[in-house]
Amino acid sequence: MELKEKKLSGQKIYKGKILDLEVDEVLCPNGHKSKREVVRHCPGACIIAKLGDKFIVEEQYRYAYDEVILEFPAGKLEPGEDPLVGARREFEEETGYKIAKEQYLGDIYPSVGYTDEVISIYHFEAGEPGEQHLDSNEAINIKTMSLEEIEDAIKKGRIKDAKTIAALCYYKLNK
Repeated sequence: MELKEKKLSGQKIYKGKILDLEVDEVLCPNGHKSKREVVRHCPGACIIAKLGDKFIVEEQYRYAYDEVILEFPAGKLEPGEDPLVGARREFEEETGYKIAKEQYLGDIYPSVGYTDEVISIYHFEAGEPGEQHLDSNEAINIKTMSLEEIEDAIKKGRIKDAKTIAALCYYKLNK
């Protein structure tokens, strides 16, 4: 059976800095019409970075959840930016560390029900430390955790960030 839906019409509801909101009317494979609310989101990159025998994690306040979130370094890409270039830039800006070694692990779709966001996942070996160069609206604490500590934090619900959990999965599958 054909599963693809056909877009019949669309309306842009909101245009923002990192996302746009569209409402489309579609024709479903079974002949029914439906509405699809779609968040068009800029792509991003997430880095699982090893520093010696530990991994670099960040504590960052996330407004939408009103929580300080524990997560791997990540950030949005600039329009047209190569994901590896963006991952390098975000990693060095947020952590201050240089990159000694890098490996592409894969892409994830963080929420397939309503957004087209794609996050590229990389594994970096951290090199020499340097200084953070945070954006004016960022405040990030850098920590290191062992693999066991990260897994325990996921099990206990201290790490809930989907891209971090997916990056760990990719890392373990590529070891």
